[in-house]
Amino acid sequence: MVDILSIPAHSQIALEFLTESDADFAVSKHMKASEMLWGAAAHALIAVAMRQGMPYNSHGALKNVSWHLPNVPGQTHWLTEFDAAERYHNHFYHGRLTDEQLTKNRPRVHRFVARLLAVANQSA
Repeated sequence: MVDILSIPAHSQIALEFLTESDADFAVSKHMKASEMLWGAAAHALIAVAMRQGMPYNSHGALKNVSWHLPNVPGQTHWLTEFDAAERYHNHFYHGRLTDEQLTKNRPRVHRFVARLLAVANQSA
């Protein structure tokens, strides 16, 4: 798969989307903030997929990246973190998360993105 954007570019976009998400949550733009949070996770997953030579051309392919990452003792399972991020993606379309749910899982998605970017930006 050929991508115009590089691993560092996807990594930077992920960080920018995290910042945008936080700013949007701060002014109660929850649906937009939710999609930016999901977008951060998606770009971090794409960076990992590129690093590992995995497909990343669909939502299912991104979930598959999480499925194939090795679990680390003491860390949350990758798929659990993927699911937390995916809830924000669903919220963008359906608005079903409560304010409490929106607040509760944001730090988990931030950690997920940070963990993914650490994997994506490892030296080859």
